[in-house]
Amino acid sequence: MDYAIEAERGRAPLPPSKRLWGFWEYTWANAALAIATWGFLIGGSLALVVDVRHGLLAIILGNVLGVLLVGLAVSISAGKYGTEQYTFMRSIFGHNGSRLIYIVAMILLTVGWLVVLGIMFGRSIDSAISVVARRDPEPSGWHIYLITLVAIAITAFIVAKGPTSIKAFNTIVAPALFLVMGLMIYIFLRDSSVAEILALPALGKPFDSNSVNFMIAVEINIAAGFSWWPYLGNLSRITKNERVAFWPNLIGIGGAASLGEAVGLIGAIKFGSADPTQWMAQVGGVWLSVIVLIFVAFANVTSMANILYTAVVGMRQMFDAILKKLSWECLVTGFCIVPAVVLFAIPGLYDGFLVFLVWTAALYSALTGIMIVDYFVLRRSHVALKDLFVEGKASRYYFTGGFNVAALFAVLVGGALFTITFNPLTFEHTGYFRYTTASLLAAAAAGIVYWIASRLFILPRGLGGYTSITTTSTAAE
Repeated sequence: MDYAIEAERGRAPLPPSKRLWGFWEYTWANAALAIATWGFLIGGSLALVVDVRHGLLAIILGNVLGVLLVGLAVSISAGKYGTEQYTFMRSIFGHNGSRLIYIVAMILLTVGWLVVLGIMFGRSIDSAISVVARRDPEPSGWHIYLITLVAIAITAFIVAKGPTSIKAFNTIVAPALFLVMGLMIYIFLRDSSVAEILALPALGKPFDSNSVNFMIAVEINIAAGFSWWPYLGNLSRITKNERVAFWPNLIGIGGAASLGEAVGLIGAIKFGSADPTQWMAQVGGVWLSVIVLIFVAFANVTSMANILYTAVVGMRQMFDAILKKLSWECLVTGFCIVPAVVLFAIPGLYDGFLVFLVWTAALYSALTGIMIVDYFVLRRSHVALKDLFVEGKASRYYFTGGFNVAALFAVLVGGALFTITFNPLTFEHTGYFRYTTASLLAAAAAGIVYWIASRLFILPRGLGGYTSITTTSTAAE
């Protein structure tokens, strides 16, 4: 197979000359990934916590913080080395440790996202049909499962064609959805002034303290920003350099996600429903509502395609010895069987979306803090590319039995501190939560614990290739 195809599908580093995306192409790709019903759903969820004014502030603050930190953790290194994200993580967690993180962070959670987005697709189509047929939506009807399976199949077809197909799909859908966003904002303003919209109250408040409710809204949005952790690295490796890999995340994902959440927040409060597939049926006349719902449905497919691509790229690299005889198309199809099964095994996953989102932040925040410390502080932005692909003890990234115990311990500490600070199931929290948030505290704590453990137990034993970095730097001075 051609080297470029092998590289773009995860089996080799992608050289700059073979990368597809420049600055604005990557910005569009990120925007297409971020403009999906999950943004509307997050915004709708915020309506149950804060009013419009505080919700908009929380959206901007949370997304900027989350996306910025994730970009530092995974995008800059991917833009420099063009290496698949989970392969690169061998320098942090060891060969077997990175496989463990992949199984937890990518397979389980990506399957969850594919199911949630697929159901959003199904409910959007159902709402469009209900508008035309003048009947009530049936969000729990049997046909939702059938439409969801169709969405998964469409996604598999697009990803089987490779990133070029994803790029073409993004180029079409992203501009169209920006127009839809603008149309929704126009409809909101048609019968309400900006001041009236900003004065809209929350649909509900979980706690009596306004400051606590605001910080919960910020936490939800930081969690939304951290939720891009599994995907940005493998998307960034297709960009031409480090600058292109980093800044479009803030513009494309940060900006587009914030816009989608803002529309979701205002629409939910204005029309009285946190579920975007329900209130969008009321945004205009019959055909306008249908057009909006259909565009939103297919926006989910763009997100599903990007998610599925990064998952299969990682799986192919992590388990190459087992999967090397299978074609790319077979891997894509095989992976999609899992969310199809989970769809029926866990039917309440969509309605538990917010809990699912916050739980992901408990893991991603710790991983983000660890990766930032490892790459920028301990490794000084340098890895030995060859050793990422050398298996066994011959690799300097073998650590102990293929695991970096310091990194895994720091993940556990960060995740535990997150859940102590903020319970993802009940939203109960500690007194200091309103000052630290759970995500930022977990990221900082995991990074600090990792730095200390590495200095005490990893570097003195000469594990992980850090000694060679120090030696090289000293010689250069």
